[in-house]
Amino acid sequence: MFAVGLTGDVGAGKSTISRIWRDMGANVINSDEAAKRQWERPDVIRLAVDRWGPDIIRDGAPDYRRIAERAFSSREDNDFTNSIIHPRAKAEISRLVSAARGLIVVEIPLLFESGGLSFADWIVYVTAHEEARIARSSARGWDREEIARRERFLMDSDEKAGMSDMVLRNDDSLSSWEDRARDVGTMLLAVSSVYEISTSCGSMEDAEKIASSLVHDRLAACVNIGEERSVYRWKEEIHRDREWSLACKTTEANVRPAIRCIRANHTYELPAITAKETSHSDFDTLKWIVESCR
Repeated sequence: MFAVGLTGDVGAGKSTISRIWRDMGANVINSDEAAKRQWERPDVIRLAVDRWGPDIIRDGAPDYRRIAERAFSSREDNDFTNSIIHPRAKAEISRLVSAARGLIVVEIPLLFESGGLSFADWIVYVTAHEEARIARSSARGWDREEIARRERFLMDSDEKAGMSDMVLRNDDSLSSWEDRARDVGTMLLAVSSVYEISTSCGSMEDAEKIASSLVHDRLAACVNIGEERSVYRWKEEIHRDREWSLACKTTEANVRPAIRCIRANHTYELPAITAKETSHSDFDTLKWIVESCR
């Protein structure tokens, strides 16, 4: 798995990217939806009513327009809103990320402000010229003043861009933006499907033979070989042997061909081959593995 934090400026095009990546197969988690669900909690409503009064409730449900007016009215009210929503939303997002596999994308506008960086292996920041952002936000009923009101308590955009792993500018046409989103999505989907295959051999010669076959045939980017002492049960007897372990780094598409290659070159009756999906890994390393495999 590979978790991406997708953040950026208001009206820059985050929703378009997350929609395209979802259609491509990514598991997309929308933090705004998670935050909105927190307003269904009685403890959150009680805290908000205690501060702002009962008029934030309309017909028995939260009045989000009035809540937004209160939340962005002052630094103190904004901090209060964040204090009751962010920790609860982050806990829900963490649960969703833990349950997902493959490419996980968390669309989270306040990624840096909420301190929600722990889940992310890679951060993508989306930005655009101010006039383009204003034009795109008009569909939501937000004008220049409303955008400024919502952004006035946020960190500086340049600072957040500098803290990100990739910055995408959305200043051209919608079709160009969608093409760019697909290109980046293809790359991220590839690095999210890296696996490590493990097995052990009875000699260095056998280990090197298997490793060479895997790398030569581009079924693995690399194979790490290490000497070890093994204790195991085989045919109802306990064995204690000197062995050589192999850790083979490959892609999901190559797992089964690589296992077949290991079996074909192994001398054990049971090679004891296992495979596991990698998580929380370095992006450049994952990209190298993908590019090195067929």
